[in-house]
Amino acid sequence: MRLMLRTINGLLLVLLCGLQAAIAQQLVTVNPGEIRVDGDKGVRQTVTWRIASRGGASSAQAEFVNLDNNRVLEAMAAPLGTSDSVGTVSEQLRISPAQARRWYSAGVRRLGYRRTFSGAGGSISNRVVIQLQFSGRLAGLSASPAQQTLTENSGQMMLKWDFRGAGLGELNAVSTNGYFLDGDRVVYTVEQRLVTDGQRRITEVVQLPPGLVKGLLAEGVEQLRYSRTFIDSKDRQRSASVIVNLRR
Repeated sequence: MRLMLRTINGLLLVLLCGLQAAIAQQLVTVNPGEIRVDGDKGVRQTVTWRIASRGGASSAQAEFVNLDNNRVLEAMAAPLGTSDSVGTVSEQLRISPAQARRWYSAGVRRLGYRRTFSGAGGSISNRVVIQLQFSGRLAGLSASPAQQTLTENSGQMMLKWDFRGAGLGELNAVSTNGYFLDGDRVVYTVEQRLVTDGQRRITEVVQLPPGLVKGLLAEGVEQLRYSRTFIDSKDRQRSASVIVNLRR
């Protein structure tokens, strides 16, 4: 029993010393420490500050800061603080779509929501790191060359998909399959995923299986369309196709 009491007392002493040290060091942490923001939607996020400062600490204003150059983008008078030596305070971090567009257009990609808390032990700052993101819109799609020729002995073709984007941010679009069509009939599916990843042009090489061209010609089919549909990150779709002539 005495050993247990000594152990408990020792642990309490360690915790007390740690608490006193934390108060003396004027510690401020924030949760969440990092968020990602879709600029088209803006954000409203609850932020919790944990403060350890003898007699409490307070912050008179909050600042949005460009983390690439530490330049203050905007400052707001928004008092926040606690009179407890160890306490937590929460607030709503808000970024409107208009703010996000303005900052993104100025080249800002990483910003901080920063506060400086002052108390008996001095002042200390911390911040929430904000990753600002926009997704471009898929406004147009074309394929070239507009006409291709495949033969019984050569079932390979190469084509380019060109994308026209609009709006802020990188254009990200994906196509899961390509289709060879005889009218509305699918005669062959190319199960190859194509992703733009910010590119404005993708080159695709397509290889038809042996015997397919010969079989189609035997059916009297001399022309196909090769088509793909791309979908961007906002679920907007664009389709394009090329004419494929079949020869013996």
